[in-house]
Amino acid sequence: MAELLQEVDALVQRFEQADATLAAKMEQATTDAAGKAFLAARLNFESVIDRNAAKLTEAGRHAAAQIGNQLNHGAAQLVAVNLALERKARRFVLLLVGFALVAGAVGGFVGARLAGL
Repeated sequence: MAELLQEVDALVQRFEQADATLAAKMEQATTDAAGKAFLAARLNFESVIDRNAAKLTEAGRHAAAQIGNQLNHGAAQLVAVNLALERKARRFVLLLVGFALVAGAVGGFVGARLAGL
């Protein structure tokens, strides 16, 4: 019976040893698989970026061109409005000068009439 117990103990030790070895190998395999999966995902992402770099650059250029067109259009409108306001301001100044001349003449006439009476 003692011999049977010793054989069972030896068998249990072998199972424990095999279990420890298997656990270490499983951990290493899991780590390797995770590393390979991460590397594959990273390389896939980089290859997608490389393949689509021209498309992304073209889209960025198109967006920049649209923004530039909007800015140029707005600047052209501001220049046109500025020119129109400048013309109106000149007309207003000329109108004020004319009004001042007329008011001066009328004031002089009224003053001369009042001084003569």
